[in-house]
Amino acid sequence: MGTRNFDLGARDMKAAGRIALEEGMRSFASIDTMSDRWNLFVDYVREHHAIGRMEMVSPDVVIEYGSWLADRVDEDELETATAQNYVSAVNRVLEIARGDRHVAVSPTRDCGIPLRNGIALDRQFVTTTDHFNWLSCFDASAKIMVRLQRAFGLRFEESAKFDARGVDDAIKANVLPIVNGTKGGRTREVPMCMSAQFETLHAAQRYQRGGRSLIPEEMSYAEFRRQCYRIANGNGIRFHRQRHTYAYLRYKRVLGADCPVMAGVPHGQPHIEWLALQLKISEAEAKERDQKVRAQIAQELGHSRIEVTNAYLG
Repeated sequence: MGTRNFDLGARDMKAAGRIALEEGMRSFASIDTMSDRWNLFVDYVREHHAIGRMEMVSPDVVIEYGSWLADRVDEDELETATAQNYVSAVNRVLEIARGDRHVAVSPTRDCGIPLRNGIALDRQFVTTTDHFNWLSCFDASAKIMVRLQRAFGLRFEESAKFDARGVDDAIKANVLPIVNGTKGGRTREVPMCMSAQFETLHAAQRYQRGGRSLIPEEMSYAEFRRQCYRIANGNGIRFHRQRHTYAYLRYKRVLGADCPVMAGVPHGQPHIEWLALQLKISEAEAKERDQKVRAQIAQELGHSRIEVTNAYLG
């Protein structure tokens, strides 16, 4: 079978990564830090890909790992800079071990992690065609979960733990309370104004029947999450892109023009000038409307700071 872990002298990927760093770097403090970050990657690929040697790591595997980190950034579980550093550590270890950069990936361009200033440059939009292709990969409960993510901008846990028993009251009020699975227990309300929202709620209601959520009764949340992510990873699916898509579509519906990443216009003054031309209003009014809709979307996504929308909208 030849050498293992590029003949670094260790059969274990974590130990081999440490040896590579010691060979390619001088600062022991940096080696310790990079080794810890590499170990997180090794844990991930062992669990999700059953990979046990460096030679098996392809660019697609690193991109998938980076996309998983991007989801954690979007879920407020990880800082942008931390996620980028994790990917950079993987790039560095593999570069030293391989002697080339053939497996190196970009944390921002390839993985969808926002820039360090928190402003997204690349759109994460899920087209209608891709959306239906995604749905075809899952069973009934996960299908509805993905539809909820798109229709209401829900996080994965919020969609999995969604309880459809109050759907009738929500439909009458045209407002959906988001209660279960929220970050820090912070509840919020999402307005309902699209047919897809009502159709999705009725589908959830029909599926759930006497249950308490979309999670099958015989499974724990952790088991259900692992199953869903296993399917998603195997099909190049990132659940959180549906949440981005909600933000994009919501921005355009409320404001009447695209957000920066959808318009292909830089964040800030260039986008304000573009908005003013599109809407035939002054730049001052365009800036005021932009800030107002960003604040509204931040609330609908369950964030307390308007700046967070930069990671979605650009």
